[in-house]
Amino acid sequence: MRHPRRLLMTTLATLGLFPFAVSAGPWDPADGPATPPTLGTMAPMNVEKAKQLTFAWLNAVKADPQVMQTAEALWTNATSATLLDRTAFTIGLVLPEAKKWLIDLKDPRTISPTAAPDILKDVRQPMFVRANLALYFAKTLVDRRLYEEALESLQMIQPEQVVDPASYYFYRSVCENKLRRKDEGLASLHRLLTSVSDVPERYRVIGSLMQEEMNQWADKDLNDIARRMQEIEGRLDVGRAGPKTQARQKEVIDLLDKMIEDLESQCQQCQGGGSNNQPKSNMPLQDSKIMGGAGEGKVENKKLVKDNKVWGQMPEKEKIKALETLSRQYPPHFREAIEGYTKKIAGGKEEDRK
Repeated sequence: MRHPRRLLMTTLATLGLFPFAVSAGPWDPADGPATPPTLGTMAPMNVEKAKQLTFAWLNAVKADPQVMQTAEALWTNATSATLLDRTAFTIGLVLPEAKKWLIDLKDPRTISPTAAPDILKDVRQPMFVRANLALYFAKTLVDRRLYEEALESLQMIQPEQVVDPASYYFYRSVCENKLRRKDEGLASLHRLLTSVSDVPERYRVIGSLMQEEMNQWADKDLNDIARRMQEIEGRLDVGRAGPKTQARQKEVIDLLDKMIEDLESQCQQCQGGGSNNQPKSNMPLQDSKIMGGAGEGKVENKKLVKDNKVWGQMPEKEKIKALETLSRQYPPHFREAIEGYTKKIAGGKEEDRK
């Protein structure tokens, strides 16, 4: 059995309550997380460990007996709630600010937040509290398709600081996938699928599908443009129509313009290519004169197709076949014009007979 004093010091350090583990200055997201990421495999936290850490914090802040009783009922009776839900709402029993936005986040009628709550940046709170609140906040924002704000919250913390590291990597990879951050998303999925034991099956299946899809991503192709359009559509659906969305719209338009320009250039090269590879001039001749050529310049005296004595004598089977070819190769109004012209010419036979 471990020494009680050492066990207490370990618990306090984990919660961020040990004096030497407290940051001396204000926390800034640019400074990165407080602890480096763990190498190797992480095991999910069991109920007993999560409850122990949560109640150790309640004791440290000297929660009143009524709060302790409510917290005990939450962990004993709410067996259907996840570890993260129980941890976050237990914290909300003590911190009124956290309790308010926890309730607001569960109500779909409330306005979606545009930034992380101040409590997630309050260094007076231990990292255990901030980390699990940040994970719950990010999880709820992903459900609302607010991926940019959710990722910002997850970037404040490390998976070792939360009761559910699998959820951390899963929701982070979802955000990175939706925001088209391929390298970061693949790194998060790799950690989820290889570095966390006992990952829930739904996370593993969806994560594997995302990993397979993202490995096939290419930059600035039609699929990339489609993903960019989906991101813009998602931002507009949640009321994010500001400068960032407008900048993304301009990027899509520029990519489409460039793609169209490249296709037009290829078509011009194909049309301009010939057997003699001689440049063609668009300028008219200076003076009217007979152009040179390989033929003798004589026209054979043949009856043209306009001759109403021979027009319309094509067998009906061949005529149907020809019209079918026209319908495949040309728009409908071309076919109607040709049919009308043939009827007009063929009608000349009746005038001749009269």
